[in-house]
Amino acid sequence: MKSAEYLFNWYCKKKSPPEMVQIYPTNKCNLRCIFCVQKLGIYNPKEEVPNKRWIEVVDEICEMGVKKFLISGGGEPMMRPKLTLELMRMIKTNEAEGRLITNGTIWKRKWIEELIKLQWDHIMFSIHSADPKTEDALTGIKGSFNLAIRNMAMFSRIKKMKNSSKPTLEITCVLNIYNYKKIPSIVELANKLGIDGINIEPLCINNPEDEKLKLSEIQREEFFKKILPKAELLCKRYNIRNNFEKLKKVKHIELAGSIKHEIIKKVLNKKKCFINSPCFEPWLWPKIEANGEVWPCSTVQMKKTNIKNRSFRDIWFGKEFNEFRKKIIKHDLPKECQNCVLTHIPLQEKLRKEIKNLIKKSCRP
Repeated sequence: MKSAEYLFNWYCKKKSPPEMVQIYPTNKCNLRCIFCVQKLGIYNPKEEVPNKRWIEVVDEICEMGVKKFLISGGGEPMMRPKLTLELMRMIKTNEAEGRLITNGTIWKRKWIEELIKLQWDHIMFSIHSADPKTEDALTGIKGSFNLAIRNMAMFSRIKKMKNSSKPTLEITCVLNIYNYKKIPSIVELANKLGIDGINIEPLCINNPEDEKLKLSEIQREEFFKKILPKAELLCKRYNIRNNFEKLKKVKHIELAGSIKHEIIKKVLNKKKCFINSPCFEPWLWPKIEANGEVWPCSTVQMKKTNIKNRSFRDIWFGKEFNEFRKKIIKHDLPKECQNCVLTHIPLQEKLRKEIKNLIKKSCRP
């Protein structure tokens, strides 16, 4: 089913499982990216969910009929390789689609070969520049660029040897004042490495220092008028997929960290009902933190919903999530929405149109 079809089920009072579940196997990381929430020191590795419980929970989620998973972090998923690889095996055994986000620096050949054999669907590498100096400065670790490039090249090389189209390889790049001029060179790098797609994401404000990394209005104008068009032409030349059209719909990327009003703006003065919800993520895409907390979306924390002592099903259909959904319908957004991903705003509008179309079709004689 498509996202709007899940939402249509909820509209019809038919509770649905999530379309996708985001999993954080660990918050441990070998890098120190300057824009990461890790800098706040909020994670306690001792609180992480044991392997056995993770496996039980993912099995339960698969039994609910979830067909999409995103393995991410928090931290670097391959810092817990035994667990992460086992979860990936489970996901593919259950014929679900899997995506993994990694910094790409600690991969081993045997892991790559296993994922190709599994026909894992997508690998996204967090790469933020095309040159070692800038990348290493952004990740806080000297040599991180060369390690990531080596492993990305190994992925492409082994895929070619195995004559496999999977996993697709993508680069995801966090836009900031140090790399916004370098996006075309990242496209060139992607072509050289055999990368299939590029995603540019506006900055999320995870710590106070991030404010210094936001593009100014002048820089934003330069990016959209001069730099992004060059990157688009290169992507077209090399047949590299990208999210640039979605990015262009976000008109004020300098508003990162203060977008709560932007989320609500599209439904202001409209009837407060499910169709006019400012956000649909709590009905679609929950996240399970490394410490077991289940959040209704990627941004809003819920401490009392934890897979260590409750089933995922109980949490997803339970009191806390349902009360949270009711608040969203009433446009009562929590403070964490200030730091949501800017590109999610046009996505919500797209979902709103799609569900309205489904409702119209259902009403036809």
